[in-house]
Amino acid sequence: MRTFRKYQFVDADTAKAAITALGEEHRHSVVELGHIVETPGDEENPPVMSTTYHVDVLWKGEVDPSWDEQMVWCPPMGLHVFGSSSAIKEWTETCKRLHPEYFPEPEEE
Repeated sequence: MRTFRKYQFVDADTAKAAITALGEEHRHSVVELGHIVETPGDEENPPVMSTTYHVDVLWKGEVDPSWDEQMVWCPPMGLHVFGSSSAIKEWTETCKRLHPEYFPEPEEE
């Protein structure tokens, strides 16, 4: 089973320590997104970057419960997504259940 999850850590060192703790032989796919844009910039204002360090993981097998406190849910049109269609479907369905506000019903005209 593959499970897709998003995480945020207080800083890069904390994230890297969690990744290292998985061991050299882990089978998970880990993508370090770093400090992501929270508010896009424009001609007059630079973008506002997150103060936290973001990491996406496609877990192969069981999700490591020591990462649970860093898990975040966001609207599904994020910066990065990967994995099989079933992993993406599971993430989207779980996110929708936990955060229905990210999935507004279309307004009728």
